[in-house]
Amino acid sequence: MPTLIWLPEMVEQAENFEKFFGDPKSKIRKERNIWLLNYRNQGSSDHHESYDMADVSADIIRFMNDNKLTMATIGGHGFGAKVAIATASANLD
Repeated sequence: MPTLIWLPEMVEQAENFEKFFGDPKSKIRKERNIWLLNYRNQGSSDHHESYDMADVSADIIRFMNDNKLTMATIGGHGFGAKVAIATASANLD
């Protein structure tokens, strides 16, 4: 199945979207493998001093590499949408 990586607003946890994406009967759950990601320095994620867009985007690509995801739709809410666009724009291959 195609993969969707979903990124939250800067001040919210990805787990807040479990209700939206987590229902096993939802149509999107039937058609996509869904990953809900927190940013660096949030929750149990890695903690770093830098929080610039290039570093946050690199975290998404590192996550994809670590999980052997060669292609994914990246979307988000608020700041998450900005990260999604920056990540996609920097990695057009």
